[in-house]
Amino acid sequence: MEKRRLRSEIGEDYCLEKQGALSLLRACGYSYEDLKKPRVAIINTWSEMNPGHIHLRDVAAEVKKGIYAAGGMGYEFNCVSVCDCIADSRYVLPSRDLLVNEIELLVEGNKMDAMVLIGTCDKIIPGLLMAAGRLNLPAIIVTGGYMQTGSIKGNDCDFIDIGMTISKFNEGTVTEEELEEVVEHACPGPGACGMMGTANTMNILAETIGMSFPGNSTTAAISPKLKQIAYDAGVQVMKLWEQEITARDIITNESITNAIKVCMAVGGSSNTIAHIPAIATEAELSIECSPVYAQASNEIPLLVGVRPNMPMHNMTQFDNAGGLGAVLNELKNKLDLDTMSVTGKTLGENMSLNPDMYKIKDYKVIHPISDPIGDGGGLVLCKGNLVPEGAFIKRSAVPKSMIKFNGPAKVFNDSHIAIKALNNEEISEGDVVIIRYHGVKAGPNTAYAFASALKGSHLKDKVAVITDGRMSGAAAGACFQYASPEAALRGPLCAVKDGDIISFDIDKCELNIELSDEELKERIESAEIILYPKKGYLGIYQKCVGSILKGAVLRG
Repeated sequence: MEKRRLRSEIGEDYCLEKQGALSLLRACGYSYEDLKKPRVAIINTWSEMNPGHIHLRDVAAEVKKGIYAAGGMGYEFNCVSVCDCIADSRYVLPSRDLLVNEIELLVEGNKMDAMVLIGTCDKIIPGLLMAAGRLNLPAIIVTGGYMQTGSIKGNDCDFIDIGMTISKFNEGTVTEEELEEVVEHACPGPGACGMMGTANTMNILAETIGMSFPGNSTTAAISPKLKQIAYDAGVQVMKLWEQEITARDIITNESITNAIKVCMAVGGSSNTIAHIPAIATEAELSIECSPVYAQASNEIPLLVGVRPNMPMHNMTQFDNAGGLGAVLNELKNKLDLDTMSVTGKTLGENMSLNPDMYKIKDYKVIHPISDPIGDGGGLVLCKGNLVPEGAFIKRSAVPKSMIKFNGPAKVFNDSHIAIKALNNEEISEGDVVIIRYHGVKAGPNTAYAFASALKGSHLKDKVAVITDGRMSGAAAGACFQYASPEAALRGPLCAVKDGDIISFDIDKCELNIELSDEELKERIESAEIILYPKKGYLGIYQKCVGSILKGAVLRG
């Protein structure tokens, strides 16, 4: 059998590009024998400004050991990563696509043969999956594990509680000392915030798609198992290279469909609507994700209730109860088990080879499909004359009293002004708060801070929120996001005025404004659009970002 050629060997044997590169790499301390080995990019999103990534240096070191043991050479690159709740919110979603393009530049520019991509958080894992799909090399993703759940006086405490407690403090129902206690205990260590937010959801979906090892997504960041997974990934990526199994053998229409179904079963983040289509777009798949979400929300029941979903279990409990493996086993008759994974085996083969990993160990935490927590899946796409292309809501986190609702609109073009209005009692029970001009063209921005403040106020579960921007994957209550088309593109949201009656029925997937077609059309045409040109990278993003229905991808 002919030896597989390295990408660095392709082209003329003797030229400045090759001999010059050889000399320069020797200057880095590599031996001639090292430089004859397959080059594996270790894409490490380690950062000292991100608790989900603070521990990834040690993870990358284990990956490198595994690559070397299997006959390859690992070259570590540190790439951009921002924490959603530390960074300026305008930069958060654009950082995802900057990461994708950065990985392309590093991997293609350096003619790497394979990749191991390491990350944890909300926009990072989607970016790693998108890059894998775009570059189509042998690749494995190592996800960084979940954060332990904090505790105050025996009660669970996590990042969700901070925003809620701030709102209570502003209303005078908790003391400054109580707020400080929540801040102190909510984030006790490294890893993805210990709730079913975007980070843990995307880690789960990366594993479901097949791009990370079985068990990786529900392994704690502080668990010794994580370093073993990292080492094994380094070894396995060399096998994928030898067998010529690439990312697009794994990221397929079928594996994306599996991921959407699992997202419903675990009550996953509504932000996946921006990420799963983006992964499909970069992998050049034919799947239209919105109809799959709509169908899955009716077919797949909720099996897991991790915060903010009732009954408010935490990630440690989910892990101990069987984790993702147990959920996959319950859904096996609804999933395509022939999808390939980074193990070199199909999903069905993985399940058969290690059946203990796929069993429910605590039926209070993970429900069997015969006895689900709820009949409908976690996410619902609602449509109507207010959102012709749809808006997503996390049904699993909506109280029964808000499933069907109508009320007068209270319109804001800035979420910070909306928070001030909430604190000043300018928002009333029964209102529908509209936060617009936060979509990918106008912002991109988030209404999460308002949703969090609302959840901690006396108006919790008494006010609805609709935004064309995003929210935290852990947002709870009647909070619609990604209303499309966005206001900046003359979506109907731009025409809403204070006092307009907004109605929705989540069970019927309907979201409407009570205006005649004629008046709505006239208002849309005459609306004064607010679209401020951005500068720098955000200016490039604003000009080049694509439709949210395709994942808001930044590409040529």
